[in-house]
Amino acid sequence: MRFSFFTALSAVVSLGHALPSKLQPRDVSTNELNQFDFWVQYAAATYYRDVYTAEVGEKITCSEGNCPLVEAIGATIFYDFSNATITDTAGYITVDHTNAAVVLAFRGSYSVRNWLADFSFVYTIPGLCDGCFAELGFWTSWLVVRDDIIAELSEAFSQNPDYELVVVGHSLGAAIATLAAADLRGKGYPSAKLYAYASPRVANLPLANYITAQGNNYRFTHTNDPVPKVPLLAMGYVHISPEYWITSPNNVTVSTSDIEVIEGDISFEGNTGTGAPLLSEFAAHRWYFLLVPAGSGDDTPFKRV
Repeated sequence: MRFSFFTALSAVVSLGHALPSKLQPRDVSTNELNQFDFWVQYAAATYYRDVYTAEVGEKITCSEGNCPLVEAIGATIFYDFSNATITDTAGYITVDHTNAAVVLAFRGSYSVRNWLADFSFVYTIPGLCDGCFAELGFWTSWLVVRDDIIAELSEAFSQNPDYELVVVGHSLGAAIATLAAADLRGKGYPSAKLYAYASPRVANLPLANYITAQGNNYRFTHTNDPVPKVPLLAMGYVHISPEYWITSPNNVTVSTSDIEVIEGDISFEGNTGTGAPLLSEFAAHRWYFLLVPAGSGDDTPFKRV
């Protein structure tokens, strides 16, 4: 499936937006970079079957070596979920005592081709704000596990009342994490932090603005990664802001100068401006500070399963 870049560009008019002026990129500090590199490792761990099907109390490990910092602090499984819903939403909750955080992590898809090429991207009403619409599949993926996760989070915080909630995910997992964080902020966790790596668009303009206004959002894109370019602007979907656009090539250690912070729900200064979403550029989707889906055991996870 190929989409014209000019189709996406024309959507700006249909959405009632003018293109934003170019903003001076904000510098990323070394401390921020270290945080970005750390939290993505929890997202990387979600791709390991031994993690998202682990017994409570088991240590999180990544046999491909892409979550060394998480392994070093000895993080263990508090709760995990998989293979129990029609959406196959998978992930885990862990309590990170080193960083005083309860972490909720969602796994990305093993079959990105299915939803990138074939998904209808239909709207649904999530009930988060007036005029807000979310992408049906992403919202449903959260909804089917929400009650159990909220119950487990309540237990985790009863044991660790001063900790913060951190929600992470990569790819499809980032889409679910974005909507989960937005929902949980209205359910007793107003300061929940979101680290969304390579997320597709999940919301219409009112919902995107609502999530942006909540704050504590860190949404990452990488060079010409095709996944954050869908669903198309022409379909009425936009991103939350800001965008942390990683400009360094694949398989290269990211430095502070390799990240541009771009504001706005529609901007062509970052990933969106790199052209149409082409499957041939999928390699950029896998490298976010490290090879995130290494645990999937499939070098080309576009394969239909």
